[in-house]
Amino acid sequence: MDTGYRFRLPELYKLASFSAILFIILVSIGIFTGCAGDDTQLESQDEPGLTSSTITLSPLPQTDVSESVSGDSLFPFSVTSSNHNEIIFESPPERIVAFDSAVVEIIFAIGEGHRIIGTHDFVEYPSETVHVARVGTAFDMNIEATVALEPDLVVLFSSSDVHSLERAGMRVLYLESLGFDFRKVSDNIRLWGRVVGNPQSANSVAQEFDARVEVIEKTLSNLTIGQRVFQDEGDLWTAGPDTLVGEVMTLLKLQNIAHDISGYAQLSPEVIVQRDPEIIIASYRDTISNRPAFKEVTAIKEERVFVSEDLLSIAGPRFIDGVEELAEWVYPDLFK
Repeated sequence: MDTGYRFRLPELYKLASFSAILFIILVSIGIFTGCAGDDTQLESQDEPGLTSSTITLSPLPQTDVSESVSGDSLFPFSVTSSNHNEIIFESPPERIVAFDSAVVEIIFAIGEGHRIIGTHDFVEYPSETVHVARVGTAFDMNIEATVALEPDLVVLFSSSDVHSLERAGMRVLYLESLGFDFRKVSDNIRLWGRVVGNPQSANSVAQEFDARVEVIEKTLSNLTIGQRVFQDEGDLWTAGPDTLVGEVMTLLKLQNIAHDISGYAQLSPEVIVQRDPEIIIASYRDTISNRPAFKEVTAIKEERVFVSEDLLSIAGPRFIDGVEELAEWVYPDLFK
């Protein structure tokens, strides 16, 4: 899943134990979800969805972002944030504090990383971000430090600090993280191309993203159904079909054993054994293979555990790298 912090449990491992922090994260972003069956969960809430941003462009129509245009003709235009505030851009922001890992990666990918002057502690990619000021963790922004950087735009994935920043005189753009429909990554890339005044570069990156998804779709077009899969976020928390990772499983024709949950839920060991996944995707690290309860699971017996690290946790340009990596591992004869 992608939230603005790299959900990205490895970052949180730096702060506390895996289980406690994972629980805190999931409570914080409200993604406990219910299972359809009574044998699949311990806790539940709803997964936060993406609130679509409405882009009002002037004088260009919204669909013209790929055209070769001068910087002056791109502005002004406006973006309606997830809290329904209209942010009008008369010119590209020069000093951006981006509390969203995906936004940071997008802006660097389109060659505009010099505009990022601040972010949160969990951002590690690209390597150039080592020189970017850190003004808090993903859930604990240092408002004073942020204001001291004198940004002309602060980007947030969560609404918690919006009012504090606005009271401090900051221009704030709050956009909820992409929680489903990973194909919208290319839309977000194009959006940020417009914001920073570089739609040509953004369109090139977005087109490459879309083209790589299409290659995977075509390669697997004749495959009707694939293997059973369980994706472990940690402590047996897993993704349902209506999440970014769940959609990747669908793209790869894999059978998600958590097909009857929405968002994220914690499965019991008994359910996992009963549904017998043939593949296990272990996010960040493998904590399942050595557990006696799973010794008879097909994926464990056949050593079919894929450690995905963090590529599938950030809805940015690198997300497709993670999809391709998983596709090559699952179908080595089809993807070389």
